[in-house]
Amino acid sequence: MTEGEIRTIANEILSRTLGSSGYERVEVQPGFDHAGEPSWFLKAVFKPGSGVTDGRRLNGANADLRMKLLERGEDRFPYLNVEYPDDEVLADDEELEKP
Repeated sequence: MTEGEIRTIANEILSRTLGSSGYERVEVQPGFDHAGEPSWFLKAVFKPGSGVTDGRRLNGANADLRMKLLERGEDRFPYLNVEYPDDEVLADDEELEKP
């Protein structure tokens, strides 16, 4: 699947599952995971003031995304991260975000 197709599917799922928590948009980037496997790296960006989202909702959104991609024939794993604009970014965190 293309980056645009992944973005469309992810936005649909994340809007449905996380919209009430302040979800704003998704950023998608292909890459390789820690084992060198082709993967998708997605960042769910939330509106300022959203606060932290319940982990069960985030995990559920990620599971829904994985299942939908598998149904569409996409076997690259989607790694979902979140960005809250109000969070303080530490120097070490910036290094961890690089795929």
